[in-house]
Amino acid sequence: MTQTRLIPLLVLILVGCPSPTTDDPTPDGGTGQEEPTSPPTFTVHVPEIVTAAFLLYRNIDVLLGDGSRFRERLDSSGVVRFHDPAIVGPQDVSLVMVRTNGAVEVKTYLAINGPEVRLPNTLYLLATPSFTKQGTITGKVTGASNPSALSVNVVGNDHFGITTLADDGSFSIDIRGEAPGKVDLFAKETHGTDGTVLRVGLARDIAVSAGTTVSGQDVALDHPVDQSLGVTVAGGELPDSSLNASLHYILSDQLLFSTSGSGTQPLSLPMVARTAPFDTFNLMLRVTSGDLMKLPGGRVQADMPVGAGSSARVTFLNPLGIISPAVGTLEAPASTSRSGLVLRWAPDASAHLTEVEFATNGGPSPLEWTVVAPTSITSFTPFTLPADIAPVTTFPAGFYSVWATTLWQANASGYASFFTGSLSNNPYVETRTTRLLAYFELQ
Repeated sequence: MTQTRLIPLLVLILVGCPSPTTDDPTPDGGTGQEEPTSPPTFTVHVPEIVTAAFLLYRNIDVLLGDGSRFRERLDSSGVVRFHDPAIVGPQDVSLVMVRTNGAVEVKTYLAINGPEVRLPNTLYLLATPSFTKQGTITGKVTGASNPSALSVNVVGNDHFGITTLADDGSFSIDIRGEAPGKVDLFAKETHGTDGTVLRVGLARDIAVSAGTTVSGQDVALDHPVDQSLGVTVAGGELPDSSLNASLHYILSDQLLFSTSGSGTQPLSLPMVARTAPFDTFNLMLRVTSGDLMKLPGGRVQADMPVGAGSSARVTFLNPLGIISPAVGTLEAPASTSRSGLVLRWAPDASAHLTEVEFATNGGPSPLEWTVVAPTSITSFTPFTLPADIAPVTTFPAGFYSVWATTLWQANASGYASFFTGSLSNNPYVETRTTRLLAYFELQ
């Protein structure tokens, strides 16, 4: 993941529209969003990523429990409301989505406390950037030992640049954006062989407007990557004695460059001095141990912000274990029976949630099922889906992959935080995750 300004991916966002009508009878429990006179006893807000892609689905239903008593058909509002005084206490909520090709996707959230919950987004919608030209910046990068190994790009909220860079370090950058504003220029020199960042420079607060050319904006490579950050792990048994770490430099929510290292702890990562103008950067450290496809523990990971010090101490979650079904590797998958299938896992109790996903491996999956649970719940029995809403109601025989994840997030107070709609997507908070990928044959 010569370097120019990284332009965000242009993502086609499908506009939410009403789902196709069906002639299916209304099942017991009320599917059809009738107009009750009583206030709702349980309300579910479906993720925006789902309602934005209605055209991909034949129908979408929200089930409480196994759906035999309570289920509602989702419409373009993205909200379902249940009206029954029997709905009390934590609820298991399932989102059953049937694609136009008949494939079924199920996302089950266990033990969610109401009376109003908001299911979290699993994908981030990206807006299309503006291509309006706001101006041009010209100048030269100075202080390089190898001008052919240079890059320079624009940093700025709602602005990006298209760079032309000459062999002597001279550059011209067309600035694009919705409106006039101020941008920063970031330049770096890398090692010609392995791409290691050697020195960097930054010029701040350059105003662009009215299509004018701002000349003479030289950027000096005055910050060599000659400092180090010591990385250690706080306690716990690691899945592997070796660590892999990377230090990410972020300005205006844009990743500018990274340094990395690997080996046993204490690990040393290259870094630049935190002097102006690099004292305003957000630094995020990522450390991993293990391999996500290596049984039994997979991979553990910690992401944390780094302050002004010269050392960082990270904490991992204990690896997640899959208890049942029996799982194996891609080359040697385990075998289990479809009859009496129960999912069981063993998470770190300090984590906030566990997510386990089953899908056919190596081809289109007729049924994908993801379970999200607090770490106090360690098992789930897939139920038979209602036949009048899902063309595939149980897992067919086949070769399956299982993705298992645990998550701890510093700005969450617990499992319930993820369903309030108020938990921010702050990328600069500490997170701890585990990740495991395993395989099994279902017979």
